[in-house]
Amino acid sequence: MSAIRSGQATAFFMYDVADAIDLQTVRSLTTHTIAARLAPRPPTPAYVQYKEPPLSIDGDAVGVAEIAGFHVRFKIFDYGVVSVALTHPVPPTWPELVAHGLEWHDDAHFMPQAEKACRTLVKRLAPAMTAPREHLVTEDYLVFTLTDVDDAPSAEALLAAHGSEIAQLLRGEREPLSAQERDDVLRHRISYLVNDLVVPTWNAALVYDTEAGAQAAIEILELIIVVILMVELVLFLMGIMR
Repeated sequence: MSAIRSGQATAFFMYDVADAIDLQTVRSLTTHTIAARLAPRPPTPAYVQYKEPPLSIDGDAVGVAEIAGFHVRFKIFDYGVVSVALTHPVPPTWPELVAHGLEWHDDAHFMPQAEKACRTLVKRLAPAMTAPREHLVTEDYLVFTLTDVDDAPSAEALLAAHGSEIAQLLRGEREPLSAQERDDVLRHRISYLVNDLVVPTWNAALVYDTEAGAQAAIEILELIIVVILMVELVLFLMGIMR
């Protein structure tokens, strides 16, 4: 069984906090902001970038360094969304990864603490916000990234050796999945090179890649979750207007 030498789990919590956020004003209200940039794979056209790059802020800058042992990072989008990312190193063995992953799936403390952290940031950014929300529409997602595994297996070799654990991890099930369900999870996998892999599901994903490749995948997954949140908000508002 291949040991996991490095990787991380990232729990994303997205909040629709306002109609808009003036990012230039945000820069004047808090320190250590960094403009985010997408770094997709080579076949992706160069124009696939943020029209207005969101700002990334470390949790330390607003006094929220950790939540339940997870490092906190905020990302602020000009169209009124705040992404709270909680990051923690993954354990070195597959049984531990599955066990910890299931705990993280089920941890009821994450969401209220992530929302509290978001509201702490929002309070500071109030002058930059247009039509701030009292009640926040939210979306969450869990991403597991593996950036160094013993013997550097190919994507196919990794799936052959650990496909059952990956499927169980992403489904958040305490019992092993049936072969049919395992195959259903894994058939959505995506690879560009022989030794990279993304297995997405509706509430979680696994990424196997280099540090740079994994970071690019996380950035894209985060943006996709933000888009899903915006679509949900539009559908919600359409339901109200009817």
